[in-house]
Amino acid sequence: MTSPDWLPAVVVGTTFTSLGVAKLIGLSLGVVGGGGKPLGTRLCGT
Repeated sequence: MTSPDWLPAVVVGTTFTSLGVAKLIGLSLGVVGGGGKPLGTRLCGT
């Protein structure tokens, strides 16, 4: 497999895994997200 074959899958997988981890961290810390809040709070909020 050359890098053009697996690279898009790795990028997409890493992105969604990172967002999922951010959500789990926010959930465990009790962060409440929503509109009108900073980007970090919206990403980590429940």
